[in-house]
Amino acid sequence: MIFKRFFTALNDHGRSLQERIFSIIPLVGLLSMFLVIIISVIVGDDIVATIILVVCLLFFTIVVRASIKKRRVQLGATIIALVLVLIMLPVAFIFGGSIYSASPLWFVFGFAYIGMTVEGKRKYVLLGIGALTTAIIYYIAYSFPEIVSPHSTKAAYIDSFTGVVLVSALLTVMIIFQNQVYKSENELMQEQKKEIEELSQARNQFFSSVSHEIRTPIDSILGFNELVLRSDSLEEVAENAENIKSASRILLSLINDVLDLSKLESGNMEIVPTEYDLAGMLSETINLIWESASRKGLALYVDVDKTIPRRLIGDDVRIEQILINLLNNAVKFTSEGSIKISVKWKPLQNKQIMISFSIEDTGMGIRRDNMPYLFDEFKRVNVEQTKGISGTGLGLTIAKQLTEQMHGEIQVNSIYTKGSTFTVSIPQEIVREEPIGDVALETLKKRETDQFYRQSFEAPDCRILIVDDNTMNRMVTAKLLKDTKMVIDQAESGQECLSRCGDDEYDCIFLDIEMPEMDGITCLKQIKSQVGGLNKETPVIVLTAHSSADDQVKYRAAGFDGYLLKPVSGEMLENTLLRVLPADKVRRITPMYIDPEDQKLISSRERLPILITTESACDLPRRLIENLRIPVIPLYIRTNAGLFLDGVEAETEGVLKYMREGGADNLSVDIPSVQEYEDFFAAHLSDAENIIHISMSGKAGGAFHVASEAAASFDKITVVDSESLSSGMGILVLEAVRLAQEGKNVQDCVAELDVMKKRIHTSFLIDNIDYLIRMGRIKRRTGGFSRVFMLKPAVLFRDGRGSLGRMMIGSVTKCRKGYVEDQLTKFSPIDKKTLFITHTDLTSSEIDDIKKWVNSIMSFDEIIVQRESASMAAIHGSGAFGLLYMLGESERNGYFDRR
Repeated sequence: MIFKRFFTALNDHGRSLQERIFSIIPLVGLLSMFLVIIISVIVGDDIVATIILVVCLLFFTIVVRASIKKRRVQLGATIIALVLVLIMLPVAFIFGGSIYSASPLWFVFGFAYIGMTVEGKRKYVLLGIGALTTAIIYYIAYSFPEIVSPHSTKAAYIDSFTGVVLVSALLTVMIIFQNQVYKSENELMQEQKKEIEELSQARNQFFSSVSHEIRTPIDSILGFNELVLRSDSLEEVAENAENIKSASRILLSLINDVLDLSKLESGNMEIVPTEYDLAGMLSETINLIWESASRKGLALYVDVDKTIPRRLIGDDVRIEQILINLLNNAVKFTSEGSIKISVKWKPLQNKQIMISFSIEDTGMGIRRDNMPYLFDEFKRVNVEQTKGISGTGLGLTIAKQLTEQMHGEIQVNSIYTKGSTFTVSIPQEIVREEPIGDVALETLKKRETDQFYRQSFEAPDCRILIVDDNTMNRMVTAKLLKDTKMVIDQAESGQECLSRCGDDEYDCIFLDIEMPEMDGITCLKQIKSQVGGLNKETPVIVLTAHSSADDQVKYRAAGFDGYLLKPVSGEMLENTLLRVLPADKVRRITPMYIDPEDQKLISSRERLPILITTESACDLPRRLIENLRIPVIPLYIRTNAGLFLDGVEAETEGVLKYMREGGADNLSVDIPSVQEYEDFFAAHLSDAENIIHISMSGKAGGAFHVASEAAASFDKITVVDSESLSSGMGILVLEAVRLAQEGKNVQDCVAELDVMKKRIHTSFLIDNIDYLIRMGRIKRRTGGFSRVFMLKPAVLFRDGRGSLGRMMIGSVTKCRKGYVEDQLTKFSPIDKKTLFITHTDLTSSEIDDIKKWVNSIMSFDEIIVQRESASMAAIHGSGAFGLLYMLGESERNGYFDRR
């Protein structure tokens, strides 16, 4: 029964950690004291010492029981510690043979007890008292030996022996039990962590599903509403339709807020920098807010510094989202007066600028005591004054988190009852120095007057297919395109789509991504590989409610020719069709504004002389891949759970987490099959006369050989072995794009690339070799030697093979700094055009340190920081980074200047 309680207390997670330890250690200690009393009687210790031990045993028993029952374990532990160091141990030392006994060992036990059971400052006070008491007792015993009760030689040996055995056993048991408690707690924490992660994944999946399910009916609502606006000229009907449109867009905005918050909290929100036009972005922002401001009678002012560069690189979608959230707040909480938007800038280094957007309103302002809670999610300040104002309370939270993700900051100045000013400052990169010029409010509102529908073309000879399992969505899409006079067929499933594609040839297919039995991606693959199919070259546009960058990459990798996010409008549909329909079948009615930023995933149908393609291991920034139009075929990440597409279904962070959790032994990078390469090449041959495919080193993996086998089935595809990995391979891709843009033929491009690839310098410093050991890339004996001497290997790629370079010795910082110096001084001459710093999971501060070390040695025209793909992370593991550049002087023109 006692032992049952003992182990129950040990595993009772309802008790605190200290309560569990306290319920164990004193019990073992009391048992040991009982044994000591028996031994003291046997060896003939002084009767006073024996009596005191008996009294202390009874006292300790009472204190332990009372402390556990009252749950005052710290008080009980403190009382026991004081009695130990002030009474029991000194008395036992003086009357139990002093240094000629086991007493010194019991002092050791006393200190161990205090260290394990007492917390906070009192622990150190008690340790100090114990040390002082020990010193005093030793001094007394040495200076006044006559007061010490001596032991006979036999008693001294017995006492010393039993003391060694008991104290050793006692300390061992205490340590084992304490370790068991900590192990038990750690297991519980891991279980809870796993549950939290599963809940987070379930929540994210739920939000994503809810977003899709709600967007689908909103798509129908807005579509039918647009048809009403087109057909009915009655002012009252038009006004009602506009109100429906406004309410639907508010509902859509609320859904986006909830979904974005989920992404931000889970770390899945990705910032995707692209080139954009600042004036165009401001125009869209003003148009979105203008109606709600006008409805409340608020004046809207715009002040844009006319010297700001017009073309910038940044995530304009997220910047616009921040501005819309702030402007919506300004409109909500301003009952009269005005709202002013100001845009300023200041130059930074290396074509960087800091752009500042200020939103100033004359609304109710914010109380000073509410300022700390301003950016809390679901929190509304000034509750009494804001009753009746709708909203989720997420706008400012999302604005702040997005700003911080873009390395910017948001500031607030407010005077209660007078108004507020929110200022968002975000670093951006300049594309061209061309200033934005004079930007007036009427200029930004220009597109507002053109928002009513105007048919843009007729194409009676064109035939299109709309595939969607939702009847309402098919109907509204067909009706929105009715005026174009195209022949419009509909299919409610992937199987029906394939059946129609076997019988009729279409000029375009709109394909829903989520359908039962067969999803859009599977359906697309079937269309492209259908035996006897008539639509292998037909452009296919994906219709979806999933808007993340990962989703777009997945659709691009699958081979879709375009991307439309629900809800769609007639303008979006017609703009998309104008891009992909055969020009000789289309008759333009009126010019329609076509904004290239509206459909970033739509690829131009103009055939290029040479198209450059590559694999996902190229580790190039997404903005370059998109802007330079480089199709990428993803590699596979193989785990115990199956195969996952690199960068589509498996990301770097997920791979590193899988490795940290012990999955490295079952992790590998797999190459797409010959058939998959053939499908990839076939999907893109319609875009170009020729394809040059840059593949990863043939000596490091099988991609080059598989791609070459697939290319043999075509006449106009050439595969080049980059003899490199990661961004080294990416550098050759960029050189290939430059040569193709210069108009060189395939033979000349390949010949120059064969020379250039010998100049590409690829190396990585491996910080954590555990992954390399588990994967068999480094022998365990070598790995053990490296860990003992703090060695970190630098892996160098030359002639397609990886070899062990210099071994760096010392701390992480010292090794990284030494590696940078070694790579920038040992190899020369170095082309200073571009340097890639490619890494797995370094922090921004670690990257800043590397940049600082690089700049102290030499200056590069451009330094690109790029996170490794999942496939490269699976090879290098956590903490790796590399410096990748070209050797030798180059007379090439900068490909970055033409992005």
